[in-house]
Amino acid sequence: MSYRYPIRLSWKIFLILFSLGLMVSLTGYVVIKRNRVHHLTIAAGSKQGESYIFSQAMAQVVAKYNPKIQIKVLETKGSKANIILLEEKKVQLATAQADIPALPSARIVSKLFPDMFQLVVQANSGINQVSDLKGKRIGLPPEGDGQYLSFLFVAEHYGLKKTDFFGLAVSEKETDEAFRKNKVDAVFRVRPPGNKSILDLVQNRGGRLVPIEQAEAMKIKEPTLDADFIPKGTYQGSPAIPATDLPTVAVPRILLADQKVDYKLIQEITSILYERRRDLAALIPEASYISPPSVLSGTILPIHPGAQAYYDREKPSFLQENADWLGLLLSIAVVIGSWALQLKSQLEKKQKNQGDNYNQEILVLMKHIECCKDLARLEQIRHQLFSTFESVVNALDYDQITPESFQSFTFTWEAAIAAFRDRRSTLMAQPTPISKSQ
Repeated sequence: MSYRYPIRLSWKIFLILFSLGLMVSLTGYVVIKRNRVHHLTIAAGSKQGESYIFSQAMAQVVAKYNPKIQIKVLETKGSKANIILLEEKKVQLATAQADIPALPSARIVSKLFPDMFQLVVQANSGINQVSDLKGKRIGLPPEGDGQYLSFLFVAEHYGLKKTDFFGLAVSEKETDEAFRKNKVDAVFRVRPPGNKSILDLVQNRGGRLVPIEQAEAMKIKEPTLDADFIPKGTYQGSPAIPATDLPTVAVPRILLADQKVDYKLIQEITSILYERRRDLAALIPEASYISPPSVLSGTILPIHPGAQAYYDREKPSFLQENADWLGLLLSIAVVIGSWALQLKSQLEKKQKNQGDNYNQEILVLMKHIECCKDLARLEQIRHQLFSTFESVVNALDYDQITPESFQSFTFTWEAAIAAFRDRRSTLMAQPTPISKSQ
């Protein structure tokens, strides 16, 4: 006994300390999780581009309304590079042109703004349509960039090969400088209307915008493209530049996220994008174009679960959406249930009545046993008892009586058998009458 008490006490102390440690650990985990700052990186293109400016604005507004989400903006070479960085898990978010094929890890969060194919040419270049670019010097974005690939797509549509023109594929700044020095005849960009670089080329460098037609035909090969136009006066009101609504091709600029980024983080970022759009638009006007992705617009990438959760926030639940049909089905079910209960009640009543009838038969036989004075007659009553028992067993098998009725009958039948045995013993004990002939 002197050893058990300390052992029991030590186990109690251990359990108390273990419980306290577990509580402290769980509390610390919850506190740390709630106060954890999430750091994300977004691949955003060149610093001169709207994607980079938009990403900076988004990072600023997200941090303002949710300081626990900090977004670092990374300068890159463009859409294709952004998608590769996202696939390699070097960034968690990325902007990209919708016509650049995404890799398996990419999930769309939102459409940001429309990019438009814009072709600016020297005033005396003789270029009036895309096919006139044959033999000309063209300032292009760096090779591999989404804009560069878009130009090759347009050129191919118009029957131009890479050997049909001289492409100067350098940075935007270098391309603009080449245009100012007449080292290139044209510059191709995929940018929103009102882009500052294009504004400078057409207002101050003698540049002229050329239409890019046949967008609907291009859409057959690339569903993400749309027919659109650069509105009259986009780059200058008087005289208007362009002088009329200028046909061109538009493609959405989209926000992508890695599929493994916590859906709650993406849901919160999506919420801020839409509910704080005014704050974003104050920093970059293109934010007013933000819209949910749509299969109808050719955006066929899977939507990130976090973004989908935000888009479905006001979507009626299955019960709400099908309330009328569910109400009708419920009413039908109630009626059928009522009928079923009524039928069950009638069946149980019938079963009970049948069981009562068998009990009544046994009670009648018991009265016959009590009055019986002949062993031969008593034997007939015994046969009736067993015949009735057999009928009751069959009735139970065919659900004509309930198990409760069978138990009640068994009790009555055993009482009748006991009465039979007593009566038979009494009759057998009586002396046999002597015949008169003796």
